[in-house]
Amino acid sequence: MRKLIAGIAALLTTSAASGTAQPVGSKQINYRGGLVEFSIPAAWVEEYEPEGGGTFYEPGDGTGTLRLNVISAKPPNSDAKLTSDRVLAQIGHPASEILPNGNAISTKVSRETEQGTPPITFWWHVANVVSPTHVRIANFSYTILSSNEGTALTKSELSFLEKSIRNASFSPVTGK
Repeated sequence: MRKLIAGIAALLTTSAASGTAQPVGSKQINYRGGLVEFSIPAAWVEEYEPEGGGTFYEPGDGTGTLRLNVISAKPPNSDAKLTSDRVLAQIGHPASEILPNGNAISTKVSRETEQGTPPITFWWHVANVVSPTHVRIANFSYTILSSNEGTALTKSELSFLEKSIRNASFSPVTGK
């Protein structure tokens, strides 16, 4: 138990030597060349679909899986000012909070049953206004087995992911 607590503490400790706010034992993800940047635990595996999202997880059976998909869009013409919270509300995810960086975040938890196994999925929808006419929505989901919900490891991972996703940064360039 002491080893687990020490490991969690090390994971959540910030590195003064690196000069960054990135926790020790983590790695920076530059999703799709920096479209979205966030951190995951260092031991996690990264997998990317050629034209889709990314999947991140700790190797082994019964571990949680973080998925990310990003939608970039130019909303239909509107007289209203484009804001991150309005974007989330328009797609059915009312913003629960405007973050200090101006992004809006909406969260939810879904409990379903797949093939007799009850997984739990934690969702974070983050909207970022790229320009007066473009927006990005990062849809993060973290899925675990319901039997792992109350474990110290799952609680630590959820805390880590919550902080990382809230601090995610988006490229200011709209692209082609």
